[in-house]
Amino acid sequence: MKVTLETISKETGFSVSTISRALRAEGRISEVNRKKILASAHRLGYPLPVSRNKNREIRLPYFALITDYKIGEFYSSFCVGFVNAARKKNVSISLFSIIPNSNALFELINDLQSLGFAGAIVFVPKLKQEQYEHLLISTPTDFPIISCSNIDNSVIDTVTFDAYQGATLVAKHFHESGFEKFGIIEGPKIMPESRFRTNGFNDFIKHVAQKKILWNFQGDYSIESGSDAFYAYNKLNSKNKPEAIFVTNDAMAIGFMEAARREGVSIPEDVAICGYDNLPACDNHFPKISSVDTDYELLAENTIDNLLSRVNKNKAHQGIVSLVPVQLVVRESSQKNYRND
Repeated sequence: MKVTLETISKETGFSVSTISRALRAEGRISEVNRKKILASAHRLGYPLPVSRNKNREIRLPYFALITDYKIGEFYSSFCVGFVNAARKKNVSISLFSIIPNSNALFELINDLQSLGFAGAIVFVPKLKQEQYEHLLISTPTDFPIISCSNIDNSVIDTVTFDAYQGATLVAKHFHESGFEKFGIIEGPKIMPESRFRTNGFNDFIKHVAQKKILWNFQGDYSIESGSDAFYAYNKLNSKNKPEAIFVTNDAMAIGFMEAARREGVSIPEDVAICGYDNLPACDNHFPKISSVDTDYELLAENTIDNLLSRVNKNKAHQGIVSLVPVQLVVRESSQKNYRND
């Protein structure tokens, strides 16, 4: 059955003249209604015009930022980085939150192009290898996507932080500060980013500093698991207690330090702490928290540049991982000679 303007009119409830103007990008029609009409036309198989009126004002590229958004400083800082970078790069960013391990991501990707989006950024750390492979196969080749999450064997081109190097900087700082006994509070092992942080720290301590990791605790990136880690640490005998602990994200570092404060354990006098992500809380906590600084705006700028280079290029993915450099910000929580007077 041939799809006509009348067919689209019946599905959307808009008049034929309104639909015609929307498809030609002419006349006065809201952007929301235009996108509804375009989505319906695309779904029904109506041939959409390749070009638009030359006199029409050039629209900024629309990119979708797709993530599993959670309340807290990390996701707020991450998203603000993209908002600020979008202003610099003169593009528009819309946030979409999906549930991992569901079909929501694939369904959303299929709808975005018909809604006028030029590409998508995917930051869903819990996605598995096979889901990335399915995403690559199911996404139209002329719709660029970039991942901002590390995976063990990248199939989608990725822009992310150098997690291994960040953890190495922490280990080097502890070693050069004269600490001899080390511990680590790890993040979820299912997440490659977490494993890279663990591996970077362990490799430097074992192979460069030639020391041992006396204690490790398996956390889940939450404040509560940081608190649990402290009580596990506090049960250790003095011989096995580390002098310096790398906490692989700031939330767990805060949980550990708050529990330590309640129990009368002083930081860094009794144990030095260094986190990861350098969230705003690090500079507002007492004592201030040393942390690996991940510049979300720089990450976003590099990601947007990558997407812009792919728009209308039909560029194939090669699984290339572009690493954004990090740096360690040293504050009171990891300074060996600091005294809390």
